[in-house]
Amino acid sequence: MSIGELLQIKRRFAVTRAADAELASHLPELRLPRMRDAARTAFRAILDYELPLGNGSLVDFLALAEARGFCAHPSDWVPAPGSAQYAALYQPWVDWLSDNGVTPFHEGNRLTAANWARWKPKRRVRAFEDLLRRDRQAAYDLLVSLGPSEPTAVRLELLSTIDRGAWPRDSLPSQVRLLKHFLADRSAKVRAVAESKLKALIGVETEGARQTLDQLAQARGVTPLDMAQQSDLTELGDDFIRLVVEIGDVEIRSVVASRLLDINESSDSIPMALFEGVARPLWERGLRATFRSNYWHSVGDFLGPDRGTLTAPQMSHWGPYKHWTSSVTAELETGELPVNKMYDPLRILGLVVDKDTAREILHQAVALGMKETHPRLTMLKFNLAL
Repeated sequence: MSIGELLQIKRRFAVTRAADAELASHLPELRLPRMRDAARTAFRAILDYELPLGNGSLVDFLALAEARGFCAHPSDWVPAPGSAQYAALYQPWVDWLSDNGVTPFHEGNRLTAANWARWKPKRRVRAFEDLLRRDRQAAYDLLVSLGPSEPTAVRLELLSTIDRGAWPRDSLPSQVRLLKHFLADRSAKVRAVAESKLKALIGVETEGARQTLDQLAQARGVTPLDMAQQSDLTELGDDFIRLVVEIGDVEIRSVVASRLLDINESSDSIPMALFEGVARPLWERGLRATFRSNYWHSVGDFLGPDRGTLTAPQMSHWGPYKHWTSSVTAELETGELPVNKMYDPLRILGLVVDKDTAREILHQAVALGMKETHPRLTMLKFNLAL
């Protein structure tokens, strides 16, 4: 691709945030096939209806498509720089666009030794901080291999990201290790800052060896399973729940998840990660708890790869399903759309129901008097087209 062609592609992409035929031909194939024509038509209608996109409003539609086995077509949509409106599925596009100069390196890219020099300084610091949170060993390795060759100002900026308040408590040993690395820096200023930060950790460094569930149970003279079954979960608090989430023992997570469901009416205070891999009856209990959540989108988040599978009997007591007909009749009578498109019951349902239920809701809405071309039905049409 010549410089002139690249500049033209950059200009077009900056305006449309979609790939023209030329750019689309260069983008790598993703692990899923692209949407079929009918779904693409509905997807473009969604883009038109929901523009300007905000608050991650596109994430749910992309997640439904992924659950049904499809990705977006790049001629309809490509992730914008710094956007949070895409899943890991689209990372190859994000990286290709930056690697090839169509977009600057941004928060959506992964910081590596190969692209280190191509970042703008402030964005690189943010990317390094993100890498610290996501993969501390990779961040440390990157710092050791590239840090010494960088100017003092850059090393000071990287040092500034190592701050106890911004890290989880179990990361303290990693922080100490990173700070000790800076104690051997060639700059006295860098060494002084590192030493100061290390002194601030005196007395809390040992907290870094945070108790595992096994250690916590052993200190109480019981097994982890006994602790999960018998302890007062309210008294143990969030730290204990986090330890349970982190372990791979499905039996212990199942016990804790079941007990938390006995205590809580909704899922708002129960980590969804507890339900990964649990038996289906318990998973369904967790799903029913999301129906009582104050956040309608919790249902889709809980479903994950099972988006687009809910049936009418499953949803009988869920707010969006109970109230979608009244929202349609209210609009027909008053002409007023739902105040917030994001919480339109038809939109919410279109994102999670199976095709039979989507078809039934669409038919009922038209029977109530809604025009079949009404944009509020686009979400259901998208569901049916996937």
